[in-house]
Amino acid sequence: MRLEAPSLGGRLVGTLVAVENDTLTMQEDGQAAGLRLIIRTDSIARLEVRRERSMALEGAGVGLLAGALTALVADPNWLDENGDCTTLSCIAYKVSPHLDTRLAVFGTLGTLLGAIAGSGEKTRRWVGVDLKRVHVAPAASGGLALGFNITF
Repeated sequence: MRLEAPSLGGRLVGTLVAVENDTLTMQEDGQAAGLRLIIRTDSIARLEVRRERSMALEGAGVGLLAGALTALVADPNWLDENGDCTTLSCIAYKVSPHLDTRLAVFGTLGTLLGAIAGSGEKTRRWVGVDLKRVHVAPAASGGLALGFNITF
């Protein structure tokens, strides 16, 4: 989480550790492991949380496109300088001389490889939390409870 608390010197970035009725405890990034800040919730001017999302879907799309393009440009005449079939286009044609089969094979392979590659990457963005509408408190069964005020 990232918050602005003017009484504590400005912006702080860290991990939420605990929430009490009117305070929250945070482990600030870059500080010693046991050093935690206890912050009164009414002293927080702005609060943001970091959202992360895997790029697997985008990777699958790029992989599908690359696989389909490979299948489309396949040609048995794309030989290397020695006359051997070692280029990607020639090898793709060796998989199958039929376009529909090549599209299925290379499209599936590209999609799988792209999804695997994309799952290793994440997008990260900060999202603001409306402090007037959100209340966080300890739950009776342990953990945290999150409440919203909605006016209409």
